[in-house]
Amino acid sequence: MREKLIEGYKKAFGAKPSELYFSPGRVNIIGEHIDYNGGKVLPMGISLGIYGALTWRNDSLCRCVSEGFNHEAIYEFDLKGYSESDDFTKYVKGVIYVLTKYKNAKIDYGFDLYMTSTLPASSGLSSSAALELLISHIVNDEYKLGLSNLDCVLMSQAAEREYAHVNCGIMDQFAIGMSEKNKVILLDCATVDYEYFDFKLDGATLVIINTCKPRNLSESKYNERRAECEAALEVLKAKYGKETLCEYTMEELDSVKDKLSDNLYRRARHAITEELRVEEATKAMAEGRLSDLGKLLNGSHKSLKEDYEVTGLHLDTIAEELQKSPIVLGARMTGAGFGGCAIALVASTDSKVINKLMDDTNEIYHEKTGIYYKYYYCESSDKTGRME
Repeated sequence: MREKLIEGYKKAFGAKPSELYFSPGRVNIIGEHIDYNGGKVLPMGISLGIYGALTWRNDSLCRCVSEGFNHEAIYEFDLKGYSESDDFTKYVKGVIYVLTKYKNAKIDYGFDLYMTSTLPASSGLSSSAALELLISHIVNDEYKLGLSNLDCVLMSQAAEREYAHVNCGIMDQFAIGMSEKNKVILLDCATVDYEYFDFKLDGATLVIINTCKPRNLSESKYNERRAECEAALEVLKAKYGKETLCEYTMEELDSVKDKLSDNLYRRARHAITEELRVEEATKAMAEGRLSDLGKLLNGSHKSLKEDYEVTGLHLDTIAEELQKSPIVLGARMTGAGFGGCAIALVASTDSKVINKLMDDTNEIYHEKTGIYYKYYYCESSDKTGRME
């Protein structure tokens, strides 16, 4: 990849780059749609990600090329004055905007940046967060802002919320900016307390399945689901006073059921039960009980389908068909939903066996959806940073 990255930069800008970076994507093992509800999640950085090659300029222009986002056209903007846009540079501009706003950074000279990606765009593996962390680290390193990894995470989240206008939680940026090789992160999204656990799948394999049905987060019902959770929380707070939805019990939720619409009740039920599944999944993973972990993945998908309603034909077909296999311990959607990706925990490390399973299931998927999915073997990754 290093050689491809350098050659791509040379083709775009006619010279060799001075710096190389990598920013991973992320997959969430379990804990979906509860990062913005004060819940715990279990994500990790993955080896699929965005690679960046750049050279700093002596003027205020930023010129960006992304092989994955814009078919190698050069997009440019001027640091002296730029406006919001509906292309991938909104994430670049957004990071610069929040670093200037919150960290008083004086960012007055720009860069020529070429990016290529092994991370499918709009797939639910957090390509936007990966790009935000990439820019945060590039600018932090060059301008010597002294930001910690967590600072870069928080600035990247602010860019997504304030500039890209997606009311996201902390999980995506945190998983990418704080990941460690061969680890998963148990992250408490209410307190930002976190703990690393070994990513041990003795005798099993985690597979990522891309529906190849893209979805745009800001155009999806993501913000609607968040608003529904906030509405349910207000009813619960009026009686019990606790600040986040995932702090509540099912008994407390049932006590206010008559004050909630059916939709609001089911949204809150998903958040509360998903929090419990994360706690059980963490124990199961730490104790090597992969069969129990798989059952929790299945339960998570069922809740996301029936209570949160964020799955749809493509994700349901993948998860439910794979769940029928005797060698699949569990399968579920991962990410925001409405397309994107699923994961499957397969009780085998034999690539021939896994490939046959995935190929056979892909034929069923094609019959039901008219398209084929793509799948990847999931490996963990270290956090965003310079390439050695």
